[in-house]
Amino acid sequence: MSDVRPRLLIVAVWALIQVVRLSAISLAQSILSAANPVAWLFPAYLDVFIGITAPFVAFAIWRRTGLAVWVSAIVFFSLSIADHLDAVTNALAGPLPNNTPGFSTPAATATGLLVASALDVIALALLTRGRMRSHYLGSLRPAER
Repeated sequence: MSDVRPRLLIVAVWALIQVVRLSAISLAQSILSAANPVAWLFPAYLDVFIGITAPFVAFAIWRRTGLAVWVSAIVFFSLSIADHLDAVTNALAGPLPNNTPGFSTPAATATGLLVASALDVIALALLTRGRMRSHYLGSLRPAER
């Protein structure tokens, strides 16, 4: 299983990088104070959730095995993709948040979010490949006789 470690590292690091999404706390606060469009509230809340759970998911991906870890990682990246696609929809359909870093133009915002979604899809693909799947689920197979 020596070739699983680099993949584990890639997926764990990508999960850990998601901590930066905690910056959406300020976006959520500005939405709640009516300074920004309310359509951005759900993506902001989901960003905060992803940012809070990122270190725990990254640690579990890197150091743990089992069905719960594997499913949690898949759910984590799936929620991240859903959040990015919701934000892409908001960026292309309505006004962007004011005075928020990363939101320059609708096209640039959508492009950045789609790139992040593509990286999430790559992480999901790595997690569901044969050797990675056996790394996490290998202990669930019946013992060979």
